[in-house]
Amino acid sequence: MISTGLLVIVMSCVASMVTAQDDGSRNRRRGSEPQREAKPEKSETPSKKEQAGPITAVVGGDIHTVTGSMIRGGTLLMQDGKIIELGNDVDVPEGATIIDAAGKVITPGFVAINMSGLGVRSAPQKQDKLGDALDPFDRNMKFALGVGITSGCVELSSRGGRGRRRRNGEPEERFLGLDPNPEEYVTEALLDYGDEDTSLCPCCGLPVLPTEPITSRPPSQPQPRKFSAIKLSFGNLDSMLLEENVFYSPNPGSLTGALNRHNWRREVLKAKKAIQAEADKAKAANAAKSGGKETTASKSGSSSSSASKSASSSSRGGSRVNPELLRLLKHEIALRISAETVDEIKDMAELASELDYDLIIEGGTEAWLVVDDVSQSEAQIIYTPRRRRSARRGAEETSGSHVGSPGIFQKSGIPFAVSALSSSISLGGLAGRDLSSLPLEAAFAVRGGADEKTSLAAITITPARMLGLDDRIGSIEVGKDADILIMNGPPLDYRTYVEQAIVDGKVCYDRAKDRVYPVFDRE
Repeated sequence: MISTGLLVIVMSCVASMVTAQDDGSRNRRRGSEPQREAKPEKSETPSKKEQAGPITAVVGGDIHTVTGSMIRGGTLLMQDGKIIELGNDVDVPEGATIIDAAGKVITPGFVAINMSGLGVRSAPQKQDKLGDALDPFDRNMKFALGVGITSGCVELSSRGGRGRRRRNGEPEERFLGLDPNPEEYVTEALLDYGDEDTSLCPCCGLPVLPTEPITSRPPSQPQPRKFSAIKLSFGNLDSMLLEENVFYSPNPGSLTGALNRHNWRREVLKAKKAIQAEADKAKAANAAKSGGKETTASKSGSSSSSASKSASSSSRGGSRVNPELLRLLKHEIALRISAETVDEIKDMAELASELDYDLIIEGGTEAWLVVDDVSQSEAQIIYTPRRRRSARRGAEETSGSHVGSPGIFQKSGIPFAVSALSSSISLGGLAGRDLSSLPLEAAFAVRGGADEKTSLAAITITPARMLGLDDRIGSIEVGKDADILIMNGPPLDYRTYVEQAIVDGKVCYDRAKDRVYPVFDRE
């Protein structure tokens, strides 16, 4: 009996030891699995320094930062498409790629506020994305890069054109740079009754009115034009698209006249109610989340719903508010519209001041006559110094273009961006009047009274601000995109050539290798 009892005790002890060892091994396996996964993560995860790409250094050039002072004989470091260091006392890291710019001039890449036919194969349809229509191997991009244009604003039109319609009486072939007055053309009046089946009286030729009641057609909401910003990063599709829908741009004439302006005010009022409803809804949600009273939240919710109903009922047919119009009223984008004459410019400036949105006047030929109205509305101007408009007879002092407009704008504190006479590269047209003349237009702004710094800003930081992209392009600053030009002389000298155009830290144009333009030494 004793031996049997001892045997039972020994067996139970052995079983408990085996169970303990098994449980320990299970516990060790459970604890070791995350440790085995964690160790490789610590050892295999590279540091930020290891993740960063190679560094490129541009050494010895005079750097025009545009927004700051010029750095003579400075050094600029680029990494992963960004400017990481800038100045005179910059140490070049070991192993960096060095670009010798001694004796050269370095500026930010030029920004073309009007550009077409570059980098976009065709206008995308409504259901398509702009990225699907981009062409990173468009040869015309080389011509633009050769004069320093590294980014620009393109208009996307379903018609495939440039978005400009010919005026009544205006000849189809116009001399670029001449903007004639419509009064100078006397044309035969064409009667358009809006219906080909309208019966005409055989005696006088007037239309026979129908017997049924005539109802007026409701005014259509102006459809804005589409503008997007792209980079001319030749051969690199990933960095081409900068931003879509950078402006709210109604068609020219859509805000002209009392009825059109009334409809515009109605659309803006509807959009403001929608914005207020959205703000009330967010406020109610925050109050409910922070433990506010339910009555207050429900009360705010009811006010937001009523505001939404009033906003939707204010439009005929219950149409939704254009999201780009909401962005305009939130000051995220600006309204861009063409206005040439004094009356057009004053009307647009008064509307912008009344309805509180940012305004960009395209053209502005007679803006020099109403600088006070433009300044009061805080509007900006897209101006072409070489475009001329003849003064009206008997009003020579109060109409027409003025050669000193850029100087007047600068003196009045009106920001202006310079645009070329044509928005596309055209080798078959008149020399010096296509998009490649953009830096030449800035030089003509100097002739018009603006200083060189303001004129250089008119093709760099000022258009970048208009696009809302001044945090990325338009100047040479640490943290901005590495879009720079290496030139063999002053940027606004007609004898100056672009030696290299660098976009996102990569050389996209090399004068000696690409040979797009003639290569010779500057005298």
